[in-house]
Amino acid sequence: RHTAAGASRLEVSSLVELQSSGRSVKVVQSVLGTDERLTWRPELLAQADFGFEGPVVDVDAAKVDQEILGFGGAFTEAAAVTFNKLTPQLQEIFIEQYFGASGLGYSMGRVHINSCDFSVQSYTFDDVQDDFALEHFDYNLTHDKKALIPLIQRAKRKVEETVTDTPVRVSASAVAGRWERLKAFVGIDGPGTVALRSTAGKFLSTEADGSIKANNLKAVSSTFFKMLENQDGTVSLQGANGKYLVASPQGLVRADGGAAAAAGARFARVENSDGTISLKCESGKFVSTEPTQQLRLLASPWSPPAWMKTSGKMDGSGQPCLRGQAQPSWAAYISKWIASYGKAGLPIWGLTVQNEPSNNAGWEACTLTPQEEAAFLGSHLGPKVKAEHPEVAIFVFDDSKHMLPDYVDQAMSKPEVAKYVQGAAFHWYSGDFFDKVSWVHQQHPDIMLLPSEATYERRMWKKGMLETYSDWRFGEGYAHDIIGDLNSGAIGWMDWNLLLEKEGGPNHVGNVCDAPVVADCKEQVLDVHPQYYFIGHFSKFFTPGSKHIRTTVKSDGTFKASKPPGPYGTCTGEQGLEATSALRPDGQIATVVLNCAAEDIEFKLKIGGDAVRVSAPARSITTFVAPDASIAAAAAPPPQPL
Repeated sequence: RHTAAGASRLEVSSLVELQSSGRSVKVVQSVLGTDERLTWRPELLAQADFGFEGPVVDVDAAKVDQEILGFGGAFTEAAAVTFNKLTPQLQEIFIEQYFGASGLGYSMGRVHINSCDFSVQSYTFDDVQDDFALEHFDYNLTHDKKALIPLIQRAKRKVEETVTDTPVRVSASAVAGRWERLKAFVGIDGPGTVALRSTAGKFLSTEADGSIKANNLKAVSSTFFKMLENQDGTVSLQGANGKYLVASPQGLVRADGGAAAAAGARFARVENSDGTISLKCESGKFVSTEPTQQLRLLASPWSPPAWMKTSGKMDGSGQPCLRGQAQPSWAAYISKWIASYGKAGLPIWGLTVQNEPSNNAGWEACTLTPQEEAAFLGSHLGPKVKAEHPEVAIFVFDDSKHMLPDYVDQAMSKPEVAKYVQGAAFHWYSGDFFDKVSWVHQQHPDIMLLPSEATYERRMWKKGMLETYSDWRFGEGYAHDIIGDLNSGAIGWMDWNLLLEKEGGPNHVGNVCDAPVVADCKEQVLDVHPQYYFIGHFSKFFTPGSKHIRTTVKSDGTFKASKPPGPYGTCTGEQGLEATSALRPDGQIATVVLNCAAEDIEFKLKIGGDAVRVSAPARSITTFVAPDASIAAAAAPPPQPL
């Protein structure tokens, strides 16, 4: 809890520095009934694997899957107006604890196009009836500049403060976007050498440890590469250390190849229309200079202006939602909104076609069947957005998981639509349905799967509660969902409102919810709820650019996921231990183990050939950070928890 005076009522942990021989495993823990909240515990000394009677959490770093882009929450107008009611000191505490290096390290944020239920009132940026040419569109975004845009700008600045240099990696998708474009300059040794400058204006450099980073504002000796043409038409690049650039299966680009013929050392040189080049790896993906720590903004529309809809109202939806002649106008409106946010210094990373297209809600809504969404995307939204904002990733669905395959399959089965799809977003309100997420990941491995909304509505609170409150179950439910989603192919996880008032709003239709951080604006106090700490066990240690790796919990128990009709966000002792792992860009392995049972559970954590014996306290979550000797990367100290 933080007060107006800035004094923290939270226990702030410090890093426990213990000397140990061999490979050690760092431990961070949060436990119900104790003061432990993201607290460092004594290190564990790993030893050669041993026999064990009981549950085993088995981490296989060789089984690498999707890249994890980050974690975040929603910049709603409710969060912004609440933020504006705080003292400057509390505002800075709030920004730091979410987006700063000492906080959760959030790198993603969701923002609504036009109003949503968590707005003070309904609004749009063009209310002129039948303005299909959008002559009256408010490019200044006057309404959002009152509170919402300034909050996002502060968060973006805080995120960018943590960036020092950018490791060059393999892109998450097979599309050459903004960060996959390089400006090539002839090097000092003539046409055979090049200097490569990133979109951010920094030159790629060969570091002493063989890593490639975009970190130089000027071309110096370490930034020059020999570009050799291979007989098959590809090119190979030799770094300043004499080694060849190699795209590893782990997604890193390093100068440690012994020959131009080394696996991963051949790149297709793609000439772009803007004079830049892109280097296509043997995997079909591209060399990327995208900063691992940036604020990725996902935009979602709740409702078009009322005059575009068959119902003539923003709240709720007619069938169909959009007037026929309004479809190209709505696509153009969204594209103008993206451009306007970009001019405000807030580039949009991703766009969902429609928030909850299956939900005819009592607030801003626009229902679209799978067929209608695919048709609108293929005929209007996709062509317009990709022509004017090719760097923006488009996500279909953005609704509860149980219908995820229906919407994805409808879009991906039509080539004229599929070419515009980079991902699918989904919510948690219908229950776990991790099998639906996993099925889509298996059927469409090249699209990004992003959990884009989760919260506890009032109907999930304890009976009789009229204001938000601290409930450990809510943190456990978040962690249960994050683990299940990551293990099913998700690229991260996004919460709903970053901040609300203690009553669970403001919400202009009374659809109040909880949030990880809640403000008592009268007393000038920020209350931090358990969800905050549980998210931190992932967001602080599964750093952007990490790769999900296979983790198996082997025990006599069985995993009992919730089934329809719910309830969402439920974790009980029946499920046993739950775990997920990631291989971080620094070469370390982070594993999260969740125990929702009422008793301690002894288990073995096995990572490769090493193992440790561990006890998971009752109602606890633990993050383990261990080195991986098989990865040729310098081990960096872990981030500091709160």
